[in-house]
Amino acid sequence: MQLQDAINFINASLAPAVLVTGVGLLLAGLQSKYSTLVGVIRQLNAERRNLEPLSPSLNRVSKQIDSLMQRARLVRNAIFCFYATVVFLVFSSIALGIGVLSSLASTILVFILFGISLAFLFVGLGYATREAILSYRIVQLETSDE
Repeated sequence: MQLQDAINFINASLAPAVLVTGVGLLLAGLQSKYSTLVGVIRQLNAERRNLEPLSPSLNRVSKQIDSLMQRARLVRNAIFCFYATVVFLVFSSIALGIGVLSSLASTILVFILFGISLAFLFVGLGYATREAILSYRIVQLETSDE
């Protein structure tokens, strides 16, 4: 392996490494949000069980739970997509390493795996964005006077 080959390999390895770090930060934030959502859903569900069947608060709490469940599903889907992103980034890095070390023509495989990881990243970002937009509905429900 020539010095230039080593430099090319390091340059090619940087994109997956930077993406894994960035996606890891996104995952940490989403895991925290998911944990908070689950805690609030449990709390509201306990409150709903203690309310009278015809109480006006029952409808408000049920709507809040439904909206929080929608948010939790979106966050769960985003988390899944981000984990899939990491998996395919690792696979593309492995394919890149094998291709450089064994002089195999794995360029197409690396591009395919990296492309799949980017697709999962964009889908996950879509779910996370939809969840952020939906979160405003929760605030509206909490401040509405029914």
